[in-house]
Amino acid sequence: MKAVTMANDLELAAVALPDPTRPDAGLVLISEWHTQGREEQERVMSGVMDAWENTRLPTAYLSRYCLEGSDGLTILNYAQWTNSDAHRAFAANPQNQQTLGNAIQGLFAADPPGRYTLHRSIALREAAARYFTTASYDTEDSATARELADTLAARSTAAAPSELIAEHFHISEGGQRLYVLSAHEAEPAETTPRFRPYRGLARRLPVVT
Repeated sequence: MKAVTMANDLELAAVALPDPTRPDAGLVLISEWHTQGREEQERVMSGVMDAWENTRLPTAYLSRYCLEGSDGLTILNYAQWTNSDAHRAFAANPQNQQTLGNAIQGLFAADPPGRYTLHRSIALREAAARYFTTASYDTEDSATARELADTLAARSTAAAPSELIAEHFHISEGGQRLYVLSAHEAEPAETTPRFRPYRGLARRLPVVT
């Protein structure tokens, strides 16, 4: 991990590639923003990550990533916290609202992110992820979302495109949405935006001795 010179925590480092499987993540925040063009896309991604790097972050914060949409418009935001209560407390803090919140709203008028937990991941083969794609499904409840995730995982395992290397299935709080983040070794053929890692700020995993 590359050191972040402006971060106020020595355990944080600049990491562009997200790790959806990290075991200490009890909450995942996901949102997709749609900008007006490549210039705004770049400005928003850079400004958002600058703002997070210059904010004092609690130990419950694990990571935050901006991924760049290949359409020159879309930004995928992916963040991990240890638990939902810790994030809510951080977001409700007036000082954080005044500094971090205002800085981000000054860059982009964003709605609150979706709140998810990782239900399961499947690794199809060992390779470095260079692109990501996303898909989301409306579901009735958590049980329905889990059933759909397991069905999709079995289908991918049976007949996956050659460039697909992993899929990560996230279920929203309340179970009304299933969000699938797919990792690819090469650029996939889908016409929907493909996301490339741009910038991230992650807390190092504890060293197991």
